[in-house]
Amino acid sequence: MKNQISFSTLGNECVHKFRNKINNAENIIDLKNQFVFTVINFLNKVFEKNQIDIDADDIKFDPEKKDLYILNKRLTQNPDFKNIWENSDLKNVLSKFAESAHHRYIHICKHKEKTNKKIRQP
Repeated sequence: MKNQISFSTLGNECVHKFRNKINNAENIIDLKNQFVFTVINFLNKVFEKNQIDIDADDIKFDPEKKDLYILNKRLTQNPDFKNIWENSDLKNVLSKFAESAHHRYIHICKHKEKTNKKIRQP
């Protein structure tokens, strides 16, 4: 059995900031954007820029999917990404982000009237 690479510590650092951001998400679009940008930033820390260039088209929050997110084939078929994906806890870390976003998604859907009535104070 190969040694598994762990990104849990890095993920835990990012997930706390992410939860603060999504708690302030005013609508589903804002929530999805926060998910995408957070995951991109996280993955850019995992993969150096010269290995893989990750952008907003590579990841999507989708509460209708089993994993709650979709990774673009361009990303999943990249040999460097595939190697890390299969030999690390990266999938578990992304699941934490997706689960947090999904909880907020459910809350926003249940309380749309509050979201629509929010008035920003200067």
